Amino acid sequence: GATVVRGKRGTGGSPPLPGMAAKTALTRNPTARALTASLFPAGRTLPAADAEALLTRVGEHALLARALRLGLLWLDARHLLRHGRRFHRGDTPHRARFLDRLSRTPVSGKLLRAVSLPLKAHYVFDRDVEARTGCRPPVQVPSQVEHFRWQQQITAAGDCAEDMELEADVVVIGSGAGGASAAYELASRGLAVVIVEEGQYYDRSHFNGRLTEVIPKLYRALGSNCATGNAIIPVPVGRNVGGTTTINSGTCMRTPEEVLADWQARGLGDFSAEAMTPWFEQVEEVLKVQAAKPEHVGAIGDVIDRGAEALGFQQRHPLNRNAEGCDGQGLCQFGCPTDAKQSTNVSYIPRALDRGAFLFSGFRAERLHWHGDRVTGMTARGRNRDGRSVRLTVKSRAVVAAMGTFFTPLFLRDQGIRNRHLGRHLTLHPAGVVNAIFPDRDFANSRSIPQGFGVTDWGKQGLMFEGGSVPLAGHSLLNNLYGEDWVRFTEDYQQTAYFGFMIRDTSQGRVRRGPHRDWPLIRYRMNDRDFAQFLRGVDTLARIYFAAGAREVLVPGLDGLQRLHSVAELERFLAGPLKPRDFLITAYHPLGTARLGRDPDDGVCDAQHRVHGRQGLYVMDGSAVPSSLGANPQVTIMALAGRAAARLADHLQEHQA
Repeated sequence: GATVVRGKRGTGGSPPLPGMAAKTALTRNPTARALTASLFPAGRTLPAADAEALLTRVGEHALLARALRLGLLWLDARHLLRHGRRFHRGDTPHRARFLDRLSRTPVSGKLLRAVSLPLKAHYVFDRDVEARTGCRPPVQVPSQVEHFRWQQQITAAGDCAEDMELEADVVVIGSGAGGASAAYELASRGLAVVIVEEGQYYDRSHFNGRLTEVIPKLYRALGSNCATGNAIIPVPVGRNVGGTTTINSGTCMRTPEEVLADWQARGLGDFSAEAMTPWFEQVEEVLKVQAAKPEHVGAIGDVIDRGAEALGFQQRHPLNRNAEGCDGQGLCQFGCPTDAKQSTNVSYIPRALDRGAFLFSGFRAERLHWHGDRVTGMTARGRNRDGRSVRLTVKSRAVVAAMGTFFTPLFLRDQGIRNRHLGRHLTLHPAGVVNAIFPDRDFANSRSIPQGFGVTDWGKQGLMFEGGSVPLAGHSLLNNLYGEDWVRFTEDYQQTAYFGFMIRDTSQGRVRRGPHRDWPLIRYRMNDRDFAQFLRGVDTLARIYFAAGAREVLVPGLDGLQRLHSVAELERFLAGPLKPRDFLITAYHPLGTARLGRDPDDGVCDAQHRVHGRQGLYVMDGSAVPSSLGANPQVTIMALAGRAAARLADHLQEHQA
C-alpha cells in the first residue's frame, strides 16, 4: 500500500499531498472496504484482496474515485432500503447473498457491475494476481530498436512548431488496412503521396503487453465503441499508425468466391476469381501469410479438432495468419512486441515510405477543399507538445478517405456528400463465444496466439468457427460474477477453453454522429434469421466441447453465465425464450457504410471507388466493401484498395498536368 502523509492542524505538520484526499477518502470508507472484502475473498491460489492497497490504487485516479464514491452511496442506499442498515454492517455471508440477488436484477445488476468494475480491474491487473493465474511474465521490451531511413519521413504533430502547406498527387487519410495498401500502391507507381493519420506512430518498444498502457495508445475511446439495438455489441477499433490492423488477431482469408460472384451479379464490376487472384496474391506476399504453427495455437486446437471430428466436421485446420516468425506471445490485439505480425505499421506503411510517401501522425482531417465538384486537397489539424494547434494543408489532385467504416461516412457527410446510402448498410460479422472447463488441461491462454485454429465446413452457409482467446482481464471482467464465484472463475483461466464463431450477417445497421467525435451513434438490430444462425453456432460449439470431454460448458451473457453439464441441459437452455441480449455478442469487422454501387441509387462509390458525383474523391477502406463477407476482411480490404489505387494511379498519370 501507499504511505499516507497527514498534516496536523496548528502544529506545522506537512499538508496532504496532491490527490491524497481522494485516496484516503476511499481507504477510510467502510462501504468501500466491505465491498472489496466481499468481492475478493481468498481462493485456492489467489489471496484475499488487501483493501488498503487496492483502494489506494483506485484513489490515484481522481475522476474514477469520485464516480466510485457515488456508486458506493447507491449501494449503501439500496442495502439500507432493503435491510434497514448500511452495507458494511452485514456479515460476510449476508453481503455475499445481497450482491448475488442484486446481480440478478435488470437495472441494479448493471449498476453493480459498474461499481465493481474499477475494483475488479485493479485487482486483476496486479502482477501477483497475473502470476498466480499462470500468465506470462511482463514483456521485456527492447531499450533500443532498429532505426530505418523511412522513419525520417514520419512527422508527428507534436514536433511541429508551425503550420505546414504541401503539395502532392494524392492525400490518403488513414493508415489502416485500406489506407496503407492504397498508399503503397500509389507510391510504388511514382506518385507523390501524403498519408495523414490521427493516431500516433509506435514501434515495438511501446508494445509491452501492459493493457493499461497499450489500450489508451492503440484503441479509439479505450475500445469502448458499441453498437446498440436488440443487443449491446462492442466493436473495438484502432487509432494509431496501422489502425485496427495493429490490434487484430492477424487472421487472413480471401473473399469467399460466392461473395465475389454476388458482387459481380449486382453489376459492381469485374469481381471474378480470375480478376481478384493477383491482388490477393500480392497482399499475401506482403503480409507473409502462412498457416499458424500448432505449438503457438496451443491445446485449444487439439480439443476443438477432436470434438469437431467426433461430430463429423471435415475442414479442421490452422488458420492463415500474417505473422512469420511468431513466437506465440499471445499479444496480437495489443501490438506485436516482436514485429512478427505484419500489421500495416510494419508492412505496407514502411514500404510506402521507402517509395517516397510522407506520413503525418497526430493530425485529424477536418476539411476537404473543392473547386466545384472536384476535390483539390484537404486540411488537418493536430497539437504540438506545447499544446498549440498546428494545421496541415495539402493541395492534391485526389483524396482517398480511409478512416474506417465508422468514421469515413461521418467525415464525408461533414464535407457535404449527400447520398441516402451513406452511413447505412452496416454489417458487423456478429461473433459469439462459448467456453468450457477442462480441469486437466492447461490452455496457456496468455501464452498462445488468440486465433489460430478454425472449422470452416459451414463457411458457405455463413457460419465460421474460429479461435477467440482473451487475456486474463477479458476473462475476469466480462462476466457478472462476484465474490467466491468470481475468484474461482478467475483461478480457472488457464483451464478454460475459449473458442468462437462469427456469422455472415444479413442484418444491417447505421452510423450517425454521436455525442463525441470518438463515440459515433452505431445502431444495429440483429434479425431473426441471423439470430437463428447465432444460436446454431452456440449449439454446435457447445456440442464440440462435450464431444471433446468438457466437464462444464459456459455460455456467457451480458447479465449472467449459463453453466451446462450435458447435451440435454444444452437443449433445454436453447429451447427457452432467448433473445440476442441474452448473449455476449462482439464484433470486429464493421463494413459497408460507404459501399460500392452501380449508381448513386445503389451505393456511395462507383466501381473505381470514386464517390458518386464527385471528382478526385475516393473511398478505400472497409466502408466501401459492398456486403458482409463471412470471412475476416483484412485481405479483402487490402486487395480492393490496392486494385482501386492502381486504377487511380493510371488515371492520374494519363491526365498529368
